[in-house]
Amino acid sequence: MPLFPGQKESPIKYIVFISKENRTFDEVFAQVKGVKGDATLARYGANQKVVNRRHTDSVMNATVMVNHLALAERFSISDNFYVDSDHSADGHRWLVNTYPNEWVETGVTASYGGKRRMQANSKAPGNLLLYGSSGAIYPEDYNEAGSMWDHLERNKKEFFNFGFGVELAGGIDDSTMKYTGLKYLVNYPIPGPLFDRSSRKYATYNMAIPDQFRVKTFFEEFNEKFMGAGKTLPEVLTIILPNDHGAGERPHAGYPYRASYMADNDLALGRVVEFLSNTPYWKNMAIVVTEDDAQDGQDHVDAHRSILMVISPYARKNFVGHQHYSFGSIFKTFWNILGIPYLNQYDAAATDLADLFTDKPDFRPYKAFPVHPKIFDPQKALTPMDAKFDWKAVIESPKLDNVEDFIKKQE
Repeated sequence: MPLFPGQKESPIKYIVFISKENRTFDEVFAQVKGVKGDATLARYGANQKVVNRRHTDSVMNATVMVNHLALAERFSISDNFYVDSDHSADGHRWLVNTYPNEWVETGVTASYGGKRRMQANSKAPGNLLLYGSSGAIYPEDYNEAGSMWDHLERNKKEFFNFGFGVELAGGIDDSTMKYTGLKYLVNYPIPGPLFDRSSRKYATYNMAIPDQFRVKTFFEEFNEKFMGAGKTLPEVLTIILPNDHGAGERPHAGYPYRASYMADNDLALGRVVEFLSNTPYWKNMAIVVTEDDAQDGQDHVDAHRSILMVISPYARKNFVGHQHYSFGSIFKTFWNILGIPYLNQYDAAATDLADLFTDKPDFRPYKAFPVHPKIFDPQKALTPMDAKFDWKAVIESPKLDNVEDFIKKQE
């Protein structure tokens, strides 16, 4: 692993950056050997009792996120990684190597508290804040040097995006929006490099769309764009797999428990790693997996401690890193690998992920594990995606960052 950009050439030529949603470290990895964890908080780990909200159905001794645990045993994780964010809106700024300004930090807090929305009795009528928890950067908070998209383009590094940074407020999101995830009602500008290099089919945030459908779209587009004679993979791929955010139970749609969303996400991650590790690019690839924030779980060390995984032939085997890491650490590592400058003070000052890598590669591919069929049935979740349009689906679709849902799930 290079200690700084340009120090030496890295064997890693392709970076895949995967973002998930809202989980703390203890919820998933507290039982992993060698970690600093509280196993009583590992509600999505091994040998768990999964119960629906009404306590009318349960699954005993279940491993909810089996692929996460298998990947942790095979590759590297950190138990000392902390997200810089408090919730989704600022988290998605940090995720693309920018940082929230005063407009975001004040507006998001007020918005989450329900005090900055369009209200009929407002003495200042009009749109006081529209973006809410949307995962995109807006013109009002775009930093002078831009984000990772601008940085990559300036330094002539190619990338392609599956769902990052294109979820904008003022849209309709329901289970009928299987492509893109949203129907936009407001036309916002997004960074030119991102617009030109984003999938037009991959679903962004929409908890009504299974992560299984997202990976199906990813596989199809990957094969179309990057496999075959004369085709090559960009240096960076960005992918969102957001269903471990969780939402209300929907047994008819394949989600009988809140944990069903976690199992959907777990299977999707396992399938992506299996797919990528069977491509010719795997021998020069590093996959980095994290969460945008940790607002929805509990952790015995800190509310910001979250998931960081390095999956690569060059990842240390069955390794738990204990050095302190932040979002800046992820980007510092990317820039070191690619041999380009740092973008801002946060990545420049961070500790890189060097201790999670080795110079002794293991090129064996990964084989995804099936999830517990009673917790999540992939085919049942996918079937409605090909069904005829049904307004009932719109009514029953879960809403992103629904405060009432956050409260209910803790009961």
